[in-house]
Amino acid sequence: MKKYILLVAAVMCQLAAQAQTVNVHFKNGQKIQFPSVNVDYVDFSEKAPDPIVSAGAVVDLGLSVYWCSCNVGAESPEEYGDYYAWGETKPKSSYTEVNYSYYNNDTKVYTDIGENISGTEYDAATVNLGSDWRMPTKAELQELLDKCTWEWTQINNVNGYKVTAENGNSIFIPASGRGINMGQQYKAGEKEGLGLWSSNSYRDANANTLDNGVSFNKPYIDNDPKYWGIAIRPVTTNPNAQGGPVDHTNDYLVTDKIAASFAGGAISSINGRIMSGSSLNVKFTNGSEEPVTLIGVQLYEQGSTDKGSNILKAEEEVAAGENKAYTLTLNTSMTTPVVCFTYRYNKKKYTVEATYSSSL
Repeated sequence: MKKYILLVAAVMCQLAAQAQTVNVHFKNGQKIQFPSVNVDYVDFSEKAPDPIVSAGAVVDLGLSVYWCSCNVGAESPEEYGDYYAWGETKPKSSYTEVNYSYYNNDTKVYTDIGENISGTEYDAATVNLGSDWRMPTKAELQELLDKCTWEWTQINNVNGYKVTAENGNSIFIPASGRGINMGQQYKAGEKEGLGLWSSNSYRDANANTLDNGVSFNKPYIDNDPKYWGIAIRPVTTNPNAQGGPVDHTNDYLVTDKIAASFAGGAISSINGRIMSGSSLNVKFTNGSEEPVTLIGVQLYEQGSTDKGSNILKAEEEVAAGENKAYTLTLNTSMTTPVVCFTYRYNKKKYTVEATYSSSL
């Protein structure tokens, strides 16, 4: 500050002595001149620094939801964060159709996990940051596009969009590209590299995204293959939301007490092979002191990659100490049937299996 005061004093002294012209020289070579008689005083002000926001901070843009200051897995607004395939809750070393959790490589069919997965067990924001946070819907991304100003800029040498609301608040969305392999991103840092998942499915194989294609001058809503690795910018309806991962450290106290079993049935077999049309009785046992949510029951041949269809029409709560029994009918012959129960506890999905034995 002292150097500014001395500089101002020197300028004023020179103006008083010469009473001529004030010349302002810019680094780009431009020069602006002012008659000294029209100059009252000269002052200097430091450029206001860009606002610094912490990871997981709630930003009020005056919209229907609050937006997070950074992507899931990032610790600052300009960090790319983690990449997720749509509906998966953990980043991977590569993103292909073959290793996508909800694609059957044998049948070439995508598993339907819902039209809107926001806030569910398939939501990486909810699973990793807690129940306050969730993936934005397509409508919420569209609102962000329509009601905010988008400016291509940089923060700490990272390219992306500064998104400014009418109330003056803003967030920064880096052009994080698409995850291919760990440490390798497609189109990262380029305008075309802008990408965020929405929670809405578009078709069996695609989901809606916020993109910026090569033929467009601004971001827009598009759709991408569900198996691609794309970043997530979470939203919340809680202005005091706290960001932090769900702690699964003690989940074993419950999951270790969950069991699956066979309990006989009406069985027809030839040469040790159970024939189509036979029925098997299966049981899901919650031996823990906590309730869990049963979300899937499947029967399949041991060693098969086709896990079969889910017989549950809706999720079922299983209280502490409760058993659930089901009768499953084989639609094809099997040698060694396996029953798989999928359940949710503490916002995480677990499975428990049992293998049929003819001695039962």
